[in-house]
Amino acid sequence: MGRTSAGRPAAKEHEMNVNRASHRRYALALSLLVLLALQALPTAPAQAQQFERFGDIEAHYSAITTDFLPDEMARRLDIQRSPHQGLVSLSVRDADGQALNVATEGSVSVVGKPGEIPLAFRTLREGDGISRYATFAIDTSAPMRFRLSLQLDRNASPEAVSFLKRFYRDQ
Repeated sequence: MGRTSAGRPAAKEHEMNVNRASHRRYALALSLLVLLALQALPTAPAQAQQFERFGDIEAHYSAITTDFLPDEMARRLDIQRSPHQGLVSLSVRDADGQALNVATEGSVSVVGKPGEIPLAFRTLREGDGISRYATFAIDTSAPMRFRLSLQLDRNASPEAVSFLKRFYRDQ
């Protein structure tokens, strides 16, 4: 049986590496779930939870500045932490709580200004969870409008989700 430079058996070293990788994936998935859960909490009576229901399917969404991301998560997702960059995330679940793999497109615009900027969604799969996320530039304190298109059933028209978010910044 081979040994590593640290003097441990090679099989033990491999097991430790697998455990570390598994722990990192779990921590990242947990961080994203906490992020989604925190964003879903109302911060004022007029603000509803951030999800849309389409029959027995729920689409949970949030948008934050990336400086709120934990360092490890930002590095793993290759996202720069900054108050000038935002992250929109989406998680879709069926009535049983199972994550659904849903094709997602979207755009973001500044309210009152012409033009929409397309969002390039990426997929994060961790364990049984599937999340979609995209980054975008924030150069204003004006409200931003997000328009998402979710293909819940490939034989039906996409469902639309639209929401506003204001990112408060120091000028």
